[in-house]
Amino acid sequence: MALGNFNVGGGASQDVDKTLKVEGAPADAKAVGDALAGKSPTSHTHSNMTAATESTAGKAGLVPAPAAGKQGQFLRGDGTWQTPANTTYGNATQSAAGLMSAADKKSLDALATNVLTIRNVPSQSGSLTYNGKAQSPSWANYNTLAMKIGGTTSGTTAGSYSATFTPLDGYKWSDGTTAAKTVKWSIAKAAGTLSLSASSLALTHSKTSGAVTVTRSGTGAVSATSGNTAVATVSVSGTTITVTAKANGSATITVNVAADSNHNAPASKTFTVSVTLVSKTLNDNSWATIKSVSDAGQGANYWAVGATKSITINGKVGATTISSLKVDAFIIGFNHNSAKEGANRIHFLLGKISGSFVGLADSNYGNTTTTSGAFTMNTGGTNSGGWESSHMRKTVLGANSSPTSPTANTLMAALPSDLRAAMKSVTKYTDNTGGGSNTASYVKATTDYLFLLAEYEVHGTRSYANSAEQNSQAQYDYFKAGNSKVAHKHSATGTAAIWWLRSPYSNYSGGFCSVFADGTAYSNGAYCSLALVPGFTV
Repeated sequence: MALGNFNVGGGASQDVDKTLKVEGAPADAKAVGDALAGKSPTSHTHSNMTAATESTAGKAGLVPAPAAGKQGQFLRGDGTWQTPANTTYGNATQSAAGLMSAADKKSLDALATNVLTIRNVPSQSGSLTYNGKAQSPSWANYNTLAMKIGGTTSGTTAGSYSATFTPLDGYKWSDGTTAAKTVKWSIAKAAGTLSLSASSLALTHSKTSGAVTVTRSGTGAVSATSGNTAVATVSVSGTTITVTAKANGSATITVNVAADSNHNAPASKTFTVSVTLVSKTLNDNSWATIKSVSDAGQGANYWAVGATKSITINGKVGATTISSLKVDAFIIGFNHNSAKEGANRIHFLLGKISGSFVGLADSNYGNTTTTSGAFTMNTGGTNSGGWESSHMRKTVLGANSSPTSPTANTLMAALPSDLRAAMKSVTKYTDNTGGGSNTASYVKATTDYLFLLAEYEVHGTRSYANSAEQNSQAQYDYFKAGNSKVAHKHSATGTAAIWWLRSPYSNYSGGFCSVFADGTAYSNGAYCSLALVPGFTV
């Protein structure tokens, strides 16, 4: 390194070598040193860059100077100035990059102004039916990427609703607008239902009105009409239909339920009504109706003693066949002797034909016979066993058999079934020992569905019967009222006949009491055939 002039030890300046030699220093460092020593720098010359080849890397160097006219060229890696092989690019395709065409540029510019078009406005897809729960419709043409939904999108009740659809940014409707569009959707009414608590009603004098309850879906108004208002009328309160009887007969009631806000009207339904009211004319009533009145103890409020109802006797009675004989049963008392015989009973007697009091007579009438089934009290000349064990009670009348299962070839079996169905048993007190002894203890009870009258029940006095019978008997109102006791043959209504009573003759072991042809008290041998005048209760 060059140090310049300097004094040593305060003496005169010394001329020293101003060049500092640094061993191993590079040439450039030497040039620096020379420059510091005031020497001129050594001249250096640099070569141009070395071009790269396909297999050899280039070296740094000076950029070769471009020739005139090369101002538009570029230095290439091989060290030469060249014009680029392709300075223009084609339009881009779906498979290759490129420049954007003017048309595409216009389209791109249009995207910024909602150019994508929504071709179809959404609409309800399928249908909804009321089910009492909230429901939402399905939508056709609804794209959540292109639009948003608003308005009413869920509903519970049947009816019409409005939803809105608004295009998102970048979308417009086919008419060019972007405002929300309102779309109607709906929930349809459900099918209505209707059911009735009964398919029929039976109204009677004791139940002149009845109700049927309607069950229906929804709240539709219930209405009802009668097909025969002369027989039955109807009124409606809410879901209850009340039917009121007007006259005997039948009617069909038609029930309807109106539509409501959520249900359509269901098909109508019907029920039938039968009305059986009490007629003041006994014969106009069925035996079932007469029984129901009797059950209520109201017979005397509708009919009078002596009132008649026609029946037909048909069948074999004992040994006698009676074919389709029309005869009137007539009332002889209401609740007769009820403390002994039973309450709520109407007592009848058979019978009358064309207003004439008659008894049933067989071909042996007026004669004695031992024939089983003849209209005799016994098949032999004895009253032993009294009424209870008599041939008349068991074999001819069938009095101790059930009306619903009568003994064959008896009067009970020959009576019409509707009468037998209404018959009630009755307790009758009679001398049930017989033997010609007037002994009070002989009077005992039997339970009968058919019976003959006792001497006291007809006459109200005792002539031939056990004197103790009257203590448990009562005269029937019909005879107490003074009506004739003269009976006639059913086959010859102009011919008076002697008719049997059930009381044994208390002073003669072979006979039973009877009513003579002139209506007075009498007695006859037990195996004599006389007329039958049977009684029964309903």
